[in-house]
Amino acid sequence: MTATRSPSRRRGQATGLSSARARFERRAAAARRRPRLVAAGAVVLLLLLGAVAWLGWFSSVLTATSVEVAGVPAAQAAKVRTVAAVPLGGPLMRVDTDAVVRRLEGGREWTAITVSRRLPHTVVVSVTPRVGVLAVRTGGGQIELVDRDGFAFRTVTSAPGGVPLVNAGAAQVTATGVQAALRALATLDTSTRSTISGLTVSSADQVSFTLRVKGSTRTVVWGGVGQEALKARLVTILASEPGSTIDVSVPESPVTR
Repeated sequence: MTATRSPSRRRGQATGLSSARARFERRAAAARRRPRLVAAGAVVLLLLLGAVAWLGWFSSVLTATSVEVAGVPAAQAAKVRTVAAVPLGGPLMRVDTDAVVRRLEGGREWTAITVSRRLPHTVVVSVTPRVGVLAVRTGGGQIELVDRDGFAFRTVTSAPGGVPLVNAGAAQVTATGVQAALRALATLDTSTRSTISGLTVSSADQVSFTLRVKGSTRTVVWGGVGQEALKARLVTILASEPGSTIDVSVPESPVTR
């Protein structure tokens, strides 16, 4: 008996071969096109980057025309702009933001300074104002506002309201000295704090002050940072004891003399 294939089977096999060949040719064509597409995409990207660079660095389309100030009240924004001295009228991308930051740092009154560009025409300056927590009278007689980090950022003629005046026993009050003075003032009760004068921070970050008790004055040697609650209790107790000096710098061994 001789085996034979039906015409329909032969046609099916031929169709399958043709379909497989077509898929192969499509994949081969796609593989040949892929490098060309990647190259074309790279060229387009380079052209776009070149156009942006030209617009930002050389053309008058992206000109720096305005300065936006963030982080301060509107009344202080004008001073920030003056100190920042951002050059306007030229290409936005040529504005030296690092130089602007350096000028603002030299102004001393701000921290957390950032300067950026915002298309199409704006330079954005963001700052955080320093806040005076102590007014320090220096050895030269000047009064300087000092922030919580011990940074003297402004010279004033008198201490602002609510800011304690401190006499400095050193050329520069350190951050530790500032914290020692602030903690002493915060721990003492309101009635005692209201009688304090002559607050001094030494070069060793040691705090002392004059306390008025029943018409007489007492010198309190407070010491440095630490054990503030205990020191405050001892000052209240020892204020009624005889003597002109109350020394609680070592609270385990308080002394009156």
